[in-house]
Amino acid sequence: MKTKPALVFVMPLLLTACDPAFWEGGSFDLPDLANGGAHDPPDPNDPPGEGGSGGAGGGGGGDSSPLTAAVAMTRAQRDELREEYYENLASETGSAVSTSAAGGGSELDPNDLLLHISDVGESCNIYITHLPCGGHWQLRFALPVAYQQVGVYDINDPALRGFVLEAGEPYSPAPDDCGKGGGTLIQSGTLEILAIDSAEVRFRLTSEDLFLGGNPSGEYTAPRCP
Repeated sequence: MKTKPALVFVMPLLLTACDPAFWEGGSFDLPDLANGGAHDPPDPNDPPGEGGSGGAGGGGGGDSSPLTAAVAMTRAQRDELREEYYENLASETGSAVSTSAAGGGSELDPNDLLLHISDVGESCNIYITHLPCGGHWQLRFALPVAYQQVGVYDINDPALRGFVLEAGEPYSPAPDDCGKGGGTLIQSGTLEILAIDSAEVRFRLTSEDLFLGGNPSGEYTAPRCP
């Protein structure tokens, strides 16, 4: 029987709540990937994993919105998606989930602009995005008001709350049989805002390779969610 290789990462010492966490095989569902920062629980500022089909789906208004490589939304818009996601989850499972416990503390600025970026596509109607096996990734950043202008910012800047989710190469033909995980983004790199207006955010991301080999470096246009 083929033995699955263990996922071992050596990284600089971080605060415990911000350490990246990776799991061996199987799918994962971080309850609240909404707010930037590390994995949940225990930190209420953390974002969630993502679930669905066809690369993106699983909550918050269906999947009618077209997929793009990146989207930009307000905290209020993401809070609405989160509420709908957990309402649907409670309806399906018969078990209520506290969205306040899942994430979203009062210290989070409602004026932040949130960037969601993924190689499998993002949507304004999806709160939880599924990452299939195969080296796929998702990044999330929060842009405080002071950063919502043309400029170059370090992706390790705590104000950006950089967060990464990854799904590695498959171990077998079985769906979701791969290493998956996520945590605070600690790769070196920059986020350069090239242009920003009421319709979209155009930016350039430069980053080292992620833990499982993906490289999100490139230029993106994130339409603002209506």
